[in-house]
Amino acid sequence: MRTRPGPSRSDITEQKTNRAPGPQDRATNCGDPWPRSYPSSRFLLSHFIPLKMSFLEENSGVKTDSEDWERDESQSCSEDPARSPLGPGLSLTSMSSAHSSPKVTAKAPEKFSIYDQDHKVLVLDCGILRAVPDRPYILPETFFVLASHLSSACEEKGSPILLAVSKGELCLCCEKDKGQSKPSLQLKKKKLTDLATEKEQARQPFIFYRAEVGSKNTLESVTHPGWFICTSCNSGEPVGMTDILGKREHTEFSFRRVHKAEMSPIEATE
Repeated sequence: MRTRPGPSRSDITEQKTNRAPGPQDRATNCGDPWPRSYPSSRFLLSHFIPLKMSFLEENSGVKTDSEDWERDESQSCSEDPARSPLGPGLSLTSMSSAHSSPKVTAKAPEKFSIYDQDHKVLVLDCGILRAVPDRPYILPETFFVLASHLSSACEEKGSPILLAVSKGELCLCCEKDKGQSKPSLQLKKKKLTDLATEKEQARQPFIFYRAEVGSKNTLESVTHPGWFICTSCNSGEPVGMTDILGKREHTEFSFRRVHKAEMSPIEATE
C-alpha cells in the first residue's frame, strides 16, 4: 500500500502564513493587534504619523500642530506687529494712533521784559504794574506771552496774544468796572495755561493785538478797539489804558527776550 506523502514543513509554514488570523492568534497577541507578519506597532506609528501629517498638508491644506509650534517659536524671537495678539494687521502702535485724536497743545509761552519809549522798565509792585527807570538794582518783571486764537482777528491790527506776569499766575485784562465809562488795565488771578484753554468769549477781555511799529510794539485791546496799554511820562506811575496816541502817554514798547527767568533776591538766597 502506497502512502501519500504528507505536507512538507515549507507547505505547513506557507499555510500558516497565508491563512487569516483566528481567535487563537488574537489571544496569543492581545498586546499587539497587528498580525505577526507586520512590523511592530511602534515602528508603524513612527512612520504613520508623519505620513498622515504630510497627507493632510498636501490634500486638505490643514496645518499641523508641529508647524504651529515652529511658527510660534519663530514669532517669539522676532515679533511681527502685523500678527500681534490684537488681531491681524493691528499693533499697539496702530491702535493708539487709530483711537487717539490729534492732541492740541499750546506752545510754551515766550518770556520778555518790557520797556517803554523813555527806557523805563515795567515791574510788579504789590500787585500793580508800574514803569520805573531802568537801574542795575531793578529787577524787570518777566512777561509770559502766548499766542491766542481769535476767529474774528484783524490781521492789520497785529497778532492776538495773551500776557501774564507773576510766573504766569496773573493775566492782563482790559475791562470796564461798574460805573466807569472808560476801560482800565487789570490783573486777574488766573493761570495763563488755563486761560489759553478757555472758550474764545471768555478769553477776549484778555487778548491784545500786538502790532509792530518799527522796532517797537503796541498792545491794543480786542474787546475795546482803539484802547492801548500805556505808561505815563512820570516815573513810578501805574500802567494803564489810553485811546489818545502820541500825547502824554507812551504806547510803544520794546520787548526784550528773557531766555531764563531771573530770580528775585529773596528766591536767590533761599
